[in-house]
Amino acid sequence: MHVTETRDQEIARLSAEIARLQSQLHADPVGTPPPARVRRTGRGRAFLAVLLIALGVLLAPLAVVAAWTKAEVTNTDQFVATVSPILDDPAFQTYLVDEITAAINESVDIETITSDLFDGIATLDLPPRAATALQLLEQPAVEGAQSLIRSTTEQLIASDAFEQVWDQALRRSHDGLTSALSGDTSGAVVISDAGEVGIQLGPIVAAVKEQLTAQGFSLADRIPEVDRTIVVAQSDELVQARSAYQAVDVLGLVLPWVSIALLAAGVLVARRRARALIWAGLGLAVAMAFLALGVAIGRVATVAALSPQYMPSGAAEAIYDALVPLLYSTALAVGVAGVTTAVVAYLAGPFRGAVAVRRLTVDTARRARAAAESNGATTGRFGAFLYSSRRYIRIGIAVIGAAIVLFVRPLTPGVTLWTAAAALIAILLLELLQRPPAVEVDVRVEGEPVVGMAPPARDTQRV
Repeated sequence: MHVTETRDQEIARLSAEIARLQSQLHADPVGTPPPARVRRTGRGRAFLAVLLIALGVLLAPLAVVAAWTKAEVTNTDQFVATVSPILDDPAFQTYLVDEITAAINESVDIETITSDLFDGIATLDLPPRAATALQLLEQPAVEGAQSLIRSTTEQLIASDAFEQVWDQALRRSHDGLTSALSGDTSGAVVISDAGEVGIQLGPIVAAVKEQLTAQGFSLADRIPEVDRTIVVAQSDELVQARSAYQAVDVLGLVLPWVSIALLAAGVLVARRRARALIWAGLGLAVAMAFLALGVAIGRVATVAALSPQYMPSGAAEAIYDALVPLLYSTALAVGVAGVTTAVVAYLAGPFRGAVAVRRLTVDTARRARAAAESNGATTGRFGAFLYSSRRYIRIGIAVIGAAIVLFVRPLTPGVTLWTAAAALIAILLLELLQRPPAVEVDVRVEGEPVVGMAPPARDTQRV
């Protein structure tokens, strides 16, 4: 009798609910357009979201370039790590040897000194044959001296000791670069009014002079202090960069955060945030692809601007290839982060495929927990804590992953991929180790209560 009364009450409740829903349906039939104000508000939010995301995407390449410039200017270790490998390139070594040798030969007129020496010997009233032989030896003596200077320079540049001198010189030159950007032309690195970036050879020539003197080459004492600069880059914009040095220093810090803020604001304003986040990630990836393409095109343009007017093409390529790897890898890493964000947004969104993947993951974890518990293995209180704190743990995983991508430098594709993989593994472990509480279900069979254990609330079916 009790079961019959309960069933009648449930039928009455369901009938009343159906009647209420039908009355709402007749009062507001399907197909009735929403008020115009609501439509305008929805369109306004959509337009604002698109605008914010577009601005963030367009600003992203500028932000990466500004951050790269700031890192190269303000971080001495990064500057040395970027420029030091140039010395290992054979083309740049040859170019450096040519410039140093030319600088010494221009400073010390070896031909005139040798000619004066042989003329002095000729005044010693030598026999005719000796005088003739002496004249024949004059040119080989000049070539021999020049060859000794060149070979000594080559040995010095190729030695391990010079690598240390080179790194030390680069560290000293880093301050010179900062001074050059502020308009000082007395440092080792200078930027001329024509936008030419050069490295002064004075310290290196001094090292060659010391090496020649140690080998007993007496003419080395005649080598003066050399004021010669080799041009490594030229661009009219470098003059503007020198004038805007302080602005670049500030923008390198601010622009990345502005770009991120615009993208985040666009996603938050959008009504369909999952879709907005997907488009933001994909747009960021496309922007980074264009930046990487620009870096590749810039190589061709830079080599064409420097060669052959300032240096051989091989040396120009070596300099460019040494300067841009960090910029290229950062663009690639940010692009990978954009694609990863789009994938995560899709999997977390209300899309049919994403729902199926999540359902499969949850069901698989539930079956694995059930199998483990049937064999006596359980996470106990720790699993219950994970379940009760699962929302905060997921937020913490997301914050840690975002912090790694935002603050770890240099940012590389490997860092991005490993961060995404670690976050995914952490989420899967959370789903597997958490222990949802079981709920009691009161099942009445012929009026007698039977108390049993049911699956977690989200998986419970009415009995």
